[in-house]
Amino acid sequence: MADPLTGLLQQKKENEAKERANAAQAPKAPVKGLFDFDVETSFSKSSPKNAGKQGATVGERLFEALAAGSTVDFPMVTEICERVAKEPREVPEAVRLLAQAFSERGSPPRRKLKALTIANELMYDQRAVAEFRQVYGLRDALWNLQGTSGTGLGDGPDEQIRMFATEVEKKCFGTSGDPFAPLATPSEDPFTLTPVAHPARPPAPSTGYSSGKESGGSSGSSMMGALWQMGSASLEAAKEAANSSASLFSTGGSHGSRSRPDNIPRLPLNPGATRPTLEINFEGMLAGEKVHHAIGQAYLLTSKPFRETQGRLLITNYRLKFQVPKGSLKDELAWLAEKQVLDVPLGLIEAVRLESATSEAGAAEWKLHVESKDFRCLTILVPQPHDLALVEEAVASMSQPGPAFTSVLFAFQHAEAAWAARGGERRDEGWSLYDPVEEYERMGVGATPASSSSPWVISNLNRDYGLCQTYPACLVEPRAVQDQDLRNVASFRKRGRIPTMSWCGGQSMHYASLWRCSQPTEGLMGNACNADEKLLNAIRRGSPAGQNRDLLVLDLRPRKAAYANKVGGGGFESYSGCRLLFGGIDNVHGVRDGWRKIGQAVTGLSCDEVGSWFKDVANSGWYDIIGAILNCARLVVEELDTHRCNAVIHCSDGWDRTAQVSSVAMLCMDPTYRTVRGLLILIQKEFCSFGHRFRTRLGNGEKPTSEYSPIFLQWFECVHQLILQFPTAFEFSSELLLCIGREALTNRYGTFLVDSEKERTEKVAPRTLSFWSEILNAGPAAEHVNPKYVREERVLKLSSAQVNFKLWEEYWFRHHLHPREELCRRQPPARS
Repeated sequence: MADPLTGLLQQKKENEAKERANAAQAPKAPVKGLFDFDVETSFSKSSPKNAGKQGATVGERLFEALAAGSTVDFPMVTEICERVAKEPREVPEAVRLLAQAFSERGSPPRRKLKALTIANELMYDQRAVAEFRQVYGLRDALWNLQGTSGTGLGDGPDEQIRMFATEVEKKCFGTSGDPFAPLATPSEDPFTLTPVAHPARPPAPSTGYSSGKESGGSSGSSMMGALWQMGSASLEAAKEAANSSASLFSTGGSHGSRSRPDNIPRLPLNPGATRPTLEINFEGMLAGEKVHHAIGQAYLLTSKPFRETQGRLLITNYRLKFQVPKGSLKDELAWLAEKQVLDVPLGLIEAVRLESATSEAGAAEWKLHVESKDFRCLTILVPQPHDLALVEEAVASMSQPGPAFTSVLFAFQHAEAAWAARGGERRDEGWSLYDPVEEYERMGVGATPASSSSPWVISNLNRDYGLCQTYPACLVEPRAVQDQDLRNVASFRKRGRIPTMSWCGGQSMHYASLWRCSQPTEGLMGNACNADEKLLNAIRRGSPAGQNRDLLVLDLRPRKAAYANKVGGGGFESYSGCRLLFGGIDNVHGVRDGWRKIGQAVTGLSCDEVGSWFKDVANSGWYDIIGAILNCARLVVEELDTHRCNAVIHCSDGWDRTAQVSSVAMLCMDPTYRTVRGLLILIQKEFCSFGHRFRTRLGNGEKPTSEYSPIFLQWFECVHQLILQFPTAFEFSSELLLCIGREALTNRYGTFLVDSEKERTEKVAPRTLSFWSEILNAGPAAEHVNPKYVREERVLKLSSAQVNFKLWEEYWFRHHLHPREELCRRQPPARS
């Protein structure tokens, strides 16, 4: 008789051998890709049976795409888009799924990236765009995603999230409507849509995922049930976020709540309203400036020293001004008046916060917090809650009315008053300061083939802005390239911003030149454009030295960001005959973050504390970015001056980092731009004419968004560092840079109001003043001229080493008391 135990052991061994054989034959789990989930959820574990099959609904396909372990590739995205186009009735379901995926709090970053990738491709379907517009809170969610960083996925995926969120927001909402209007009262579900007209849909099937409420009634799929099961908690959080974001400006209660206090009324915005004009005048009022509101019995609160200073708050169509009786500011606070802390142009106001608090004595207090774009922070007590609402509405309507109400800005009223004062003459020479044909002819480039021996020629292909709306009307291109080739290149370069010449050294430098453009749109599939390669080859061969040397193509982005953009349809030039280098300059988000960090370090300084100043400045990364800009300019100068060869530079769109580097390089190469007049021409040419987005980047006339970034102001610090390195080479001083930087934000002149030459020429220039007239008509102020200036024709060989940099104290401390000044004010007067 066999031993029972021996039989059991033998059977166990046979079963284990079968399990190993089955495991060896089973398919291996796929390697996690960029879009894989960080964690598994109930949503990812219960994939529909029909997902991936030919007859699967769009909801089932999205379920599969967003599940853990899935990889979103182009075939999958194409299938989803084709299904949406084929079955219009499934569009609302697709939109709900995607909006839930990238909007909910706590959603894994990879899942958000997947959803945004698919949503971006659906922007070509007008039905999908219409459905996305109906999603409550979607624009706020996209704005938040545009500031994504530090997700743990890396710089590349973070850049992708920001880029896709920006594209979806622009294509869904554009610049239409009033971005500050209070949102409509939300339905019970913030993601419930009011669908556009679609064919009748079958009733929703019964599912085992019931959340205890109807999941929209028109969803038509069990997918929504799964979403409700996994996302109920995040849905409540989304409702709370949507409710708290309905305020025009950020507000705060006495306990730190960000929701608007119920006892502060809200006044409807009315940018075009006729406002009362008070018979109040004060020193320094401008032409066209009127006082619309005055709040008496207001108190300015200061913490160092702690004090309440009584005065009145004035709101004009140009500024917010806290007035105090003469002589009432004590010695410790006299610097507030000296540094103009209490006089804030409306264009410089970044945010207004309203607070309802209770004093230690139990009395109600109404606090107004004003935060400016130059790091001024004012806290003012006002008598009534209505006063807070009045200030909020006035500031928003007169300084941030949105693109649809640009003519409400003070620049238009200031110009009308100035013209009336001089007898109705509306001529402003500042708008004609920069003549592109004259400027290019100065460089040896003619407008006709017979006008010069230059290999470059002035082109009128964009004279009506038909080729590229964000480019100037006057472009310079190689003589050897035909207009049709340029049109083909425009369709290949992002936003149609083709390679075009910024500067040329003329015959003495063998026509070595600097060119600028946006990135190509080759994408991951490596889309080719023969016309683009032909154009770059013509640029390379345009100078004799370029015949035997590869063309320098300087992609100003970090390498990882460039590859990330390639995933999203961008790219870079891996062409034969091109030498591609990456400049490593951070994007607008990095610039904004570094700028804010130094501002915070400045406001937190005290001469009574050791502090962490050097650490804070280093951690900001601000001077890392400035070093990268100067280093890229140094490479360009070396290529043009030493090798007499051409160079092409670009970033993503070609209107931020590109303008910074090209203008720094031109200051080094051309002594004309180192004069006062030349500096103004350079700004008008490289920033204004070539489409730097002043309205978007500086929040001029609109509420600052995630695209807000002080690119233009950062360039001024780059120029300041050049002045320090070459103290006799510049006719202008850093004081002129400070003056221009301030006026770029005040909305007083039309020079910096819009995002393109086309818009400036058509809508702004005929009705506003140019800031250049203010500087040149009466001659530059004495403090704007460098007394050490000696004109030199030589090329400036700059250094990008940070050891040569110095903190620009005149900029960072212009509205703050430097600890050094604070210490001096404490010293007792010297004995006689």
